[in-house]
Amino acid sequence: MLVILNSPWQTLGHVDTAIYGAPSSGITRREILQRYQEYGDSVLGKDGNNRPNIREVAKPLLNLFYSEPGNGLWKRKADSAFMHCKTMKSFFEETLVAIPDSVLDAPIAGGVPSGREDLFANVHDLLPPQYHAREEEALYA
Repeated sequence: MLVILNSPWQTLGHVDTAIYGAPSSGITRREILQRYQEYGDSVLGKDGNNRPNIREVAKPLLNLFYSEPGNGLWKRKADSAFMHCKTMKSFFEETLVAIPDSVLDAPIAGGVPSGREDLFANVHDLLPPQYHAREEEALYA
């Protein structure tokens, strides 16, 4: 779990390919952030009393640039932007200047990252067994 939280791009970007055999989508971080901006702006303040706020909505993104150039500066800019940004658009405009275009526009590489072929090798062993209800139990449920 810690691997996923620390490096979601390198791990979750390959889940569908590694587990389901789906072809790589080739999506970029910039495309993901454009979609996330729409989502984020639609939920900001939705619960009233300014909840969720920018910090709460942006928190899942904080490790999107793990081990990439500009990551440290991006996090510092994000910390500052949490204080005054009111929209995801303004948050991204202020913070993403720290990330090089080459990082933002690099697609998810096809297949599992080199040296990580075993990342999802035993995933089916980790899942609980499928539940099969008997017909009699389903009738009385």
